Amino acid sequence: MKDAVNRFRALFCALLILLFALPPLRAGASNPFKVSGTAIIESAYLWRGEKVCEVNFNPVLEASVGGFTAQAFAYLPFDGKYKEIDLDFFYTLGPWQLHVADYFIRFADNPAPENFFDYRKQSTNHILEGILCYAPQTVPIEAKWFTFFYGDWIPEPDGSRGRTSFSSYLELTGYHDFGQAGRASLVLGASILKGPYTAYTRDFALIHSELRYTNSIEAGGVKLPFGVSWLLNPYARAVYMNAWVGVSF
Repeated sequence: MKDAVNRFRALFCALLILLFALPPLRAGASNPFKVSGTAIIESAYLWRGEKVCEVNFNPVLEASVGGFTAQAFAYLPFDGKYKEIDLDFFYTLGPWQLHVADYFIRFADNPAPENFFDYRKQSTNHILEGILCYAPQTVPIEAKWFTFFYGDWIPEPDGSRGRTSFSSYLELTGYHDFGQAGRASLVLGASILKGPYTAYTRDFALIHSELRYTNSIEAGGVKLPFGVSWLLNPYARAVYMNAWVGVSF
């Protein structure tokens, strides 16, 4: 885990350098430069109707200026069986967000040498995804569309990586804010086009329905976010629960 944390820290430093290096994005009176971070311990990493790993450490670092934001985040389970280090670049314009995300995924039982900078089709552990989000402030709903455009290929009969799947995932969230008592959300997610969520067998499947509660406590100069969730995957007929607590600045 130490090597993964060091790599995560280096990636975030690179994001800061990138944001400072782009002249149109430099901070000013109307475009303040902001940096924030969160460290979370959660009982499980649940992702699009699946449990990826057990208890894990989830650090998130974010830098933003104007409408542009860069994030580096990771999922590092304590049992060492899995590792995920991700980058997300997005632009916010009113209720809309446009993202390009890079997920680096590595299982401990993978016999191939680890190379974070390997983007070759037949050996990379990276998946690239485009994301479009809509979150109007006047209505308590959010809609998100995700599409893999590199790194997720439909497997050939001989086990080699075939064509890009362009698998998509649609997520709709309705929520209610209770003020200082937190937020309750209902999340529904569906697999669109043949993708890994259904082993590339179905063009549509409801794979994620979740009840979620989140809140945050102010403690001096930091916040203590926490939450619980109950998730049902109707396609896989699986049920999961999760709880998390963290600190953010």
